[in-house]
Amino acid sequence: MKLGGPVQVEVYPDHEDFAVRTMGMPGLGALGVTFSDVVAMDSPSARKPGDFNWGATLWHEMSHVFILTATNHRVPRWFTEGLAVHEEGERSPEWSDRITPDVLAAIRDKKLLPVAWLDRGFVYPSYPAQVIVSYFQAGAICEFIKEKWSEDKLLDMVHSYAKLETTPQVVEEDLSLSPDEFDKEFLAWIDKKYGAEAAHFDDWREKLKALITAEQQKQYDAVLDQGPRVITLYPEYVEDASAYEWIAEADKAKGDARSEAAILAAYEHMGGQSPELLKRLAALEGAAGDKIEAAATLARLNYIYPVKDEDLHRRLGDLYFTLAQYDGAIREYTALVASNPLDKAGAQFSLAQAYFAGKQKDKAEENVLAALEIAPGYRPAQKLLLQLQQTK
Repeated sequence: MKLGGPVQVEVYPDHEDFAVRTMGMPGLGALGVTFSDVVAMDSPSARKPGDFNWGATLWHEMSHVFILTATNHRVPRWFTEGLAVHEEGERSPEWSDRITPDVLAAIRDKKLLPVAWLDRGFVYPSYPAQVIVSYFQAGAICEFIKEKWSEDKLLDMVHSYAKLETTPQVVEEDLSLSPDEFDKEFLAWIDKKYGAEAAHFDDWREKLKALITAEQQKQYDAVLDQGPRVITLYPEYVEDASAYEWIAEADKAKGDARSEAAILAAYEHMGGQSPELLKRLAALEGAAGDKIEAAATLARLNYIYPVKDEDLHRRLGDLYFTLAQYDGAIREYTALVASNPLDKAGAQFSLAQAYFAGKQKDKAEENVLAALEIAPGYRPAQKLLLQLQQTK
């Protein structure tokens, strides 16, 4: 399909401004909202570092734009949210919706709703975490449908909802199951996928508390001994105070950089979003000579918290330049210049070098002159300007 016109994206650096824009009052808990072809959302600076992935949020909201348009807004809340969550995971496994403690507790306590009533979890929640649980369940249903029937069935359901069919009708016609049969198969799939984690949720929580205590008391051998078991019980937990973080701290205290990098890489690929931990991983990867992985790690941060981060853009630009990925280097050095860095001349010079290496000599000259305006005696910039003049 092709959208009928442009999409307006409004990004707010203050969360309460976004809330007022969306609901007319502060206090909204959402990250983004879609009104047909208008998207409003938090910018990275509206939240604390690592609190959310703005790239995944925008991807989620753009999914709403297409599905709302395709169905003329005749789609239940659970399905459009479920598809958007599903599409985040399709874009990147690290953007997949992680199963939170609230969701694990709901699975353990058998609080998931029948598919025919799933909209109630969004509109009329009966307990504080039910909206979060419903987002996860809706995304998991779409993943289950893809796995059992194929991605094409999700598209069939979009067309069915566009014809004003109800969820029970859509399930029966497109999946050839009654809603009750669907619920039974879905819950069996959930149990196979998450049943063990849900059953051991209380055990995981107690073991994590003990791990935190051991780390606080600097009992690093105990952390390294107990930590892997905590991760095995609940590998998707990558929020604050995760076992990945404490194991990495213990490895660092022991001077084992290789193991520290390995556990932080596991944290990264499980969807961990702490800028501090990801920068640390990138430094370890760079020190080990793996510049490609270091660049990939820092690139992830551009979707999490790139706000006025001179160090991020300089380091990533340098890595891209070393790897001869000049378009990436130009992008990062441009961001560095825009962040009003302390070394303004150096930032302009780095950008000029990237443009020169990328065979964009006019832009290279423009930026090297900008560097010399700031620091007329800057010898590297003088040499690059001479080199540019000699190649004309």
